[in-house]
Amino acid sequence: MTGSKGLVLFGSTGSIGTQMLDVVRAQPERYHIVGLTAHTNDELLAEQAVAFRPRFVAMSDDAARERLMIRLERHDLRIPVASDEDLPSMLSRVALDMPVVAAASTDLAQVVYDLLRLGLPMAIASKELLITLGDLLEPFRAQLRPIDSELSAVWQCLAGEDPETVERVVLTASGGPFRTKPAAELNDVTAAQALQHPSWRMGRKVTVDSATLFNKALELAETHVLFGVDRERITAVQHPQSVVHGLVEFRDGTTRAIAYRPDMRVAIAYALSVPDRPLHEEVTRLHLEELGQLTFEPIDAKFEAFAIGREAERRSPRAMLGLLGADEVAVSRFLIAQGTFGDIVAALRYVLSETQDEVLDPSVRAHVEAVAQGRQLAEQWYEKRYSTQPGNREGV
Repeated sequence: MTGSKGLVLFGSTGSIGTQMLDVVRAQPERYHIVGLTAHTNDELLAEQAVAFRPRFVAMSDDAARERLMIRLERHDLRIPVASDEDLPSMLSRVALDMPVVAAASTDLAQVVYDLLRLGLPMAIASKELLITLGDLLEPFRAQLRPIDSELSAVWQCLAGEDPETVERVVLTASGGPFRTKPAAELNDVTAAQALQHPSWRMGRKVTVDSATLFNKALELAETHVLFGVDRERITAVQHPQSVVHGLVEFRDGTTRAIAYRPDMRVAIAYALSVPDRPLHEEVTRLHLEELGQLTFEPIDAKFEAFAIGREAERRSPRAMLGLLGADEVAVSRFLIAQGTFGDIVAALRYVLSETQDEVLDPSVRAHVEAVAQGRQLAEQWYEKRYSTQPGNREGV
């Protein structure tokens, strides 16, 4: 397809992945799909393969991969089906212009790093991978195109500006479903309640992270990784209308902001097409006269996960990576009713207290192992908390 960009989408069946395919579908003259990867949703990946006819597909889960091959045979679709181990070989065989990373798994860290070393631009939505790779990404900052709405807003605000003129970077947080709920009532909220985000349609993990506001601590860490802004000059405010996504304050007293209706396709399309801004008919336009009041508030102290994340980031990269792994365990357990909402904060606090601020080796493996150590510590915390009797809720 002459003139269009060949994309490989990592995490095509998740919320970001499906919306990215919406953007591709709306601009077929600009983009075509050469590869799709997913974890377990073989049914949706098969549908995507039929619709976009990539050069290959890949699944990290063995059983799902077997099911996918059967589905593709039913459609008489002869597309190679790869495992994670096959990915480097598959990627080397396709005409790839831009990888798009919507998958959160740290198992992709080496693949992402190797693709960046090839000099390719990369659109990326994965907080987990950006934070895991951390300072290893410094040589590749010019290649990275953030998809998160807040990080995309900062990226656009900084375009063409001298970093030395930046006074402060401000990210916005909606406050999630519990913005007005008293702190005393947070411990026992249910997963169903936590998944009712007032502004955004997202995956389950990131939606719970938005309910604890740990997600916002991760985004502050991302901002440093992506743009090299000093951590002390990066902050966040609550903005329940979710219209202004990020702001940059400059030393001359001016502030630049990016505003649009909550729709991830705006940030996705910008990452794929920058510096162009192609028309997207389905995106709801922002009319200032219809907005009414926009409000901005300090982050409420009841969101302890946010404060813990900030403390970890200020302490050391290893501390932040430990919390990344711990949060993965805590949210997973909360979603299957093996722990309370309050346990998420308690597990994060425990892992931070048990993590030593040792210097990380400058390798992908060392960074990934630091995340795995955080997972292990969190699992230990849950085992201690619930080990004495079934259903025991006594703290450690």
